[in-house]
Amino acid sequence: MDTRPLAPHEPARYRLQLQGRLSAAWVDWMSDVRVTYEGEGKFAATVVTGTVRDQAGLFGLLSHVRDLGAPLIAVEWIR
Repeated sequence: MDTRPLAPHEPARYRLQLQGRLSAAWVDWMSDVRVTYEGEGKFAATVVTGTVRDQAGLFGLLSHVRDLGAPLIAVEWIR
């Protein structure tokens, strides 16, 4: 297990969980990203897992999620 602290200026992998089923097309601008789906009906969620170049990139991704209007359920740093 990696025990190094997260550095704000280094690339890192994240897992974002969004409410509902979103098209994978909205993350086409990101490289190294995977979109999967969990649940059904009103419990459906879109899970986006990928690498961002730094904390500024993460904030840009979160701003994009906000602009979509998709409720953000969780953000997880993947070590």
